[in-house]
Amino acid sequence: MKIALIGAGPRNLMALERLVYWALDRRWTEDVRILIFDPFGIGGRVWNPNQNHELKMNSLASKITLFTDDSIQMEGKPHFGPTLYEWSTSIGPDFIRDHDFKHQSLLLDEVTNLTKYSYSSRALFGIYQQWFFAHVKKRMPANFSIELYQETVNNVQPDKDQYVLITDEAAFQVDAISASLGEGTDEPNKEEIDIKKFASEHHLKYVPIRYPAEVDVDDVAPSDHVIIRGLGLSFIDYLAELTERRGGTFTRDEQGELTYTRSGDEPTVYASSRRGLPYHARGLDQKKVGETYPRYFLSDEYVNRLVLQNEKITGQEFLNRIMLDVELAYYVALVNASYPDIDRKTFESELADSTDSFKKVLDKYDIKQSERVDWAKWANPIPANITDTTMFTKFVKDYLEKDIKLANEGNKTAPFSSAMEKLRELRSNIRKVVTYELISDDDYVKYVLKQFNPMNNFLAVGPPAFRVEQMLALIKAGVLTLIGPGMVVEEVDDHFDTYSSLLSDKKHYSGNVLIEGRLPQPNANTTRNVLIKNLLANNLARIYSLHLKDGSTLKTGALDVTTETAELVTPDGKVVPQFFMWGLSTENRHWLTNGAPIPGVNDVRLRMADMIAGQIVKKAME
Repeated sequence: MKIALIGAGPRNLMALERLVYWALDRRWTEDVRILIFDPFGIGGRVWNPNQNHELKMNSLASKITLFTDDSIQMEGKPHFGPTLYEWSTSIGPDFIRDHDFKHQSLLLDEVTNLTKYSYSSRALFGIYQQWFFAHVKKRMPANFSIELYQETVNNVQPDKDQYVLITDEAAFQVDAISASLGEGTDEPNKEEIDIKKFASEHHLKYVPIRYPAEVDVDDVAPSDHVIIRGLGLSFIDYLAELTERRGGTFTRDEQGELTYTRSGDEPTVYASSRRGLPYHARGLDQKKVGETYPRYFLSDEYVNRLVLQNEKITGQEFLNRIMLDVELAYYVALVNASYPDIDRKTFESELADSTDSFKKVLDKYDIKQSERVDWAKWANPIPANITDTTMFTKFVKDYLEKDIKLANEGNKTAPFSSAMEKLRELRSNIRKVVTYELISDDDYVKYVLKQFNPMNNFLAVGPPAFRVEQMLALIKAGVLTLIGPGMVVEEVDDHFDTYSSLLSDKKHYSGNVLIEGRLPQPNANTTRNVLIKNLLANNLARIYSLHLKDGSTLKTGALDVTTETAELVTPDGKVVPQFFMWGLSTENRHWLTNGAPIPGVNDVRLRMADMIAGQIVKKAME
């Protein structure tokens, strides 16, 4: 049997491991050839071990794994192994020394100083994946073999009960496919084409929406003025590339405040977005591996019952249940911190027994109005009385200082950080509601795509607190200016011009470099990925579409897959057997498909790896 793994990032490495252990457990004796395709090799595009070392992960090293454990609800047997942190502080250093990585000394210094509260470099996670691959290969049964092709699969064609994979170099006949294609790149839209033309005509630099690790900004001069549009995680990456990587240093003064010392090689940076504020800092993780808050409103039992009974709920109820669970975590932490006379267990129980609002319970316990949750303020923290640049500049410094302080108080201590941690923990059940289509298409658009997703990104997908602290230090050093909400970027004469449309004085900032500081959104409608284009053209795949009450159809940009088996679906609704597609290419068919696997929490990525491997092995053994 021949099995193709298209993409050599974390998902298919987990699928490989699961195939090996399914085979060992089921005593599968058939000759099995596993063909892995990825032009970037093991680790794939995002986790290239030789990328710039300043680029960091967004999860703690102690909360990242590729191994299954007892928490995973799966049919296969778990195979235990070290987390990224455990590996880094034990066998990792020897593995690094035995290989010739580009930033060898930096990597060895990193593992020497890594703690369970550290955010590792992305390069280090890539190396962990390479070790994991070698680890799995050593445990393969004798009937298994692996072939790695650093090539791009451009097309797949059905051939009776098999498939033919086509690269630039050759064609390969296989029986099953697991495809996890990772970050994509879209065709430029009209605005990007126009900006690129303007930049070329006026000798300016324009960086379109791209993955930052693959963008060269070394030609940006210290005298340049850089405009970054977007304040999400890509903005953080570009900021590190333009400052820390150029020799600037962050140090703490006697009062413990982080300060930035210029190298003289960094440019001046102006940045903003529609909201005008960076994503909230992640709270200091005080939880043990596998520790979670109880879920009361969007509970496992509730969501599983909906799935089993194929029962739909309204989008409003779905959103309400998320918000109630988040608020409960906030209020329990608040009572622990500020209301010592209230019995926490009784208070928590009364909140959990509430049906649609906590007002009666909060009134009963005299919780101050000023300390009660205000979702509108959480989503848009800039007060209405902040009307000009001077006021905004003062506000944003105070805001960032407060955000850092709250984050450093911890996600089991600070009420806000506890609430945001609860929001992250609800992801598994939010995913189930989306995957099993438990709300209508209209409600999915209104409540999830338009309301919840932007708010969730701002509140719960932010960088580690040290990144926000660095941002504040750069503002104080005069390197970075956050210009205000409602960012506008225009082409004026021979330069780029930007300003805040929501501040009364409309202060303008000129730049000769414009960087789109956001990641490309996976979109099969506009992708440059040749494989996806050909799958659609060959009718082996279709775009997941939402059919709305007004008679219109919204093509989400996701490839459609079956709910239970993750197999591709054709335009006429047929299943493409043994052709599994998972990860970012299915974003919007599934929900929040990026991120690394987490140990001890029944991680969906590990569950899917086992499910896919199990289907392949059981089908082959029929």
